[in-house]
Amino acid sequence: MLPSLAFLLSAAALPQDPGHGFDQAALQAKVDEILPRVAELRGWEFKKPVPAGVKTPEEFLDYAKEEFESEYGAEQLAAMAQEYRLLGLMDPDLDLWQAMLDLLQSQVGGFYDPKTEAFYMISTFNAGLMADIIMAHELTHALDDQYYQLDRMMAKASGLSTDAEFAVRAVVEGSGTSLMSLYSVQGAMKGWLDMSDPDALEEMKEMMAASTEGLAGAPPFLVMTLALPYLEGNKFLARESNTMKATMTAPDPDELDHAFRRPPRSSEQVLHFEKYWDDEQWDPPVPVDLSRVANRLGALGWELLDQDTYGELACFVVTEEEPPNLADPMAQMSAVWTNEAATGWGGDTLQLYRNEAGGHLAVWATVWDTAADAGEFSAALRETARRNPFLRSVDEGETAVVAVFADDAAAAGAAEVREAVRRAVPKLFE
Repeated sequence: MLPSLAFLLSAAALPQDPGHGFDQAALQAKVDEILPRVAELRGWEFKKPVPAGVKTPEEFLDYAKEEFESEYGAEQLAAMAQEYRLLGLMDPDLDLWQAMLDLLQSQVGGFYDPKTEAFYMISTFNAGLMADIIMAHELTHALDDQYYQLDRMMAKASGLSTDAEFAVRAVVEGSGTSLMSLYSVQGAMKGWLDMSDPDALEEMKEMMAASTEGLAGAPPFLVMTLALPYLEGNKFLARESNTMKATMTAPDPDELDHAFRRPPRSSEQVLHFEKYWDDEQWDPPVPVDLSRVANRLGALGWELLDQDTYGELACFVVTEEEPPNLADPMAQMSAVWTNEAATGWGGDTLQLYRNEAGGHLAVWATVWDTAADAGEFSAALRETARRNPFLRSVDEGETAVVAVFADDAAAAGAAEVREAVRRAVPKLFE
């Protein structure tokens, strides 16, 4: 599960130059200039002013660390890292905590904090064309927050699962991205933005290069959970599968309101937006109860550390040998973020355990819409054993697939756990 901090961040950072950043007075003046434009484009009025502040890169990093630690703590972050390692979502030797901080630091130019209801710009972030556009994105968060209490939305999703949190962030970031795109178009037409300035265009190119370089080396699943809410969230709200068309389409106001009040419940509903918007195709996630597994394994000496739902997006990343590279701008525009193995996802639960020797083991139970869907995922998951030595077993029921992952210190108990799971939830194997 990723901290709610993540949905507040701008999608890209500009080249930074301490001599061309913002001071407090200049930033507040720029915010006051952009606020009414955001209100006009959205068709909503701000209920109150949005204070603006300047933070140094060091202050932002301290803020990010505090948010991470207060929301999860060291134990939860360590559990997430173990899950990523076991599922093959990252290099086993990678420091996930540091990778998160590095990724955020490389991408952030400004952010809106719903706790303080204020917008902050990083002090070294260059003033100019792209700064205005990014401000429009972040100030959209401020506007949405005044109507829908983003902090409360995110806290509720965070208490559910990684997958539910992704879906909520797709609404929040999709809203910001949609208005940011419209701001760019209208800004060029109305003279807010000077798109003929060659220096500004060069700055945009530098921004893209700096942003994509910052994604290199980070775990693909981490990058996707941070970046795709912007891209896929925009398409979700526009109800448009073509990325370019989505950027030019303003969401229907009533549908936007509906999405904020009743957000999608899974990455599946975001990636296949008809499963959210079309009543006849409405497809909420199916609960997968592993409480009996926890009881049985607890009696065998296994300590339950974490339980989560990873969703269709994770099923895609786990089974796709070479997922699209978000560091490639073309992939951002044209990639499909699912595959045959992940399509047809119905629900899942992953449990992480630790034994007395300090070894870690995960039980991942997934359910599928049809037997064919389960068979495709099962076959693809077995194929991943070639590149993931932690996969110990894959068992298939008619519409369910249960996998056991274990590191070397827990591998000896994997067979025992596999049998215990069969006895605890026999219906999954029917």
